[in-house]
Amino acid sequence: MAMTISGFAAIDRASEAASQLRARLADQTRQTSGGQRAATYAGLGGDARRAIDLRSEVARHESLARAAERGEARAAVTQSALSRLSTITTDMVATATALLSGGATQVSAAAIGARSALREVTGMINERYQGESLFGGADLDGTPIPGRVEDGNLFAAIRDAMKGMASGGGGALRATMRDLGASNDPAITPFSAYATAAANGEVEDSLASVPVSEGGAVEIGLYPNRNAGAMPSRDADSTGSWARDLIYSLSVIANLDQLGTTGGADYQQVVTGALGALRAGLSGVSDEAAGLGTAEQRLSDSRVRHSDLATQLEGQLSEVEGVDLAEAISRAQATQTQLEASYRSLAMLSNLSLTKFLG
Repeated sequence: MAMTISGFAAIDRASEAASQLRARLADQTRQTSGGQRAATYAGLGGDARRAIDLRSEVARHESLARAAERGEARAAVTQSALSRLSTITTDMVATATALLSGGATQVSAAAIGARSALREVTGMINERYQGESLFGGADLDGTPIPGRVEDGNLFAAIRDAMKGMASGGGGALRATMRDLGASNDPAITPFSAYATAAANGEVEDSLASVPVSEGGAVEIGLYPNRNAGAMPSRDADSTGSWARDLIYSLSVIANLDQLGTTGGADYQQVVTGALGALRAGLSGVSDEAAGLGTAEQRLSDSRVRHSDLATQLEGQLSEVEGVDLAEAISRAQATQTQLEASYRSLAMLSNLSLTKFLG
């Protein structure tokens, strides 16, 4: 049977068909290698808007999950500092309790221990995480307690007051030292200018927080000279701030050797006042740790929830943007077969057309 060839137009049509098959195969190959329906949103047609919205939601939930994870890490470092503060204070409570019946040698040893504890307490309150102050309130870049407390005016004022105590003045001295510890006078307080201004209500001092939802956040920061989550102690020797209680009570014990006596009612008054402040400080530290633990749990729940939502949304996004890999491979193989057949047809047409032209 004779084959009819419609001149060079047949070759043009075969070439066009092969070109279309090549383009289709290239697109299908891209789909099988990348797993995506299209390289741009335009290629998704009517699903483009949904894909954009889903991708935005995935990014939002992933961002909130990462924020919660960072917040958990910061809270864990803060908990470590609070734990150390609790240990130091517990030891000093035992020391102060023993002082009520101790002698001159015990007072000297306690004073040395209190100075060491005071330096470590100050170091904990000045602790930083990734360059930011953990106990600085809104002042993340500053240092809550600049310099050494032992070299400051509060420590000197307590020392001088103890040196000048008159016989029978133990009760008055006890109250005086509590007032010194509570003072926001820049000439007395060991805290930074910013922390003092915040305590006086002169600047807005918000706590560091972590976003967990649209408009929702979990506070994880603490203050250096005020309680954040802890209830103010009702103890008569407390300043109302656990940090102030620790600093002034340790300063008192560090200067006990200035009293010139290790017995009697006056001595008992001074030591009992320091012990009350230590216990109030310890209670405040425990309360802050408990409040921070609640915040940590909320952050953990937020991280898990947003991670799960991001995973679910990624699945939906994959359905919109992705392809069935097995089906895509099958289509690509079929197109490859068609293209090879097209090439064979084109070669045959070219040969026949050339023979006719030459003949």
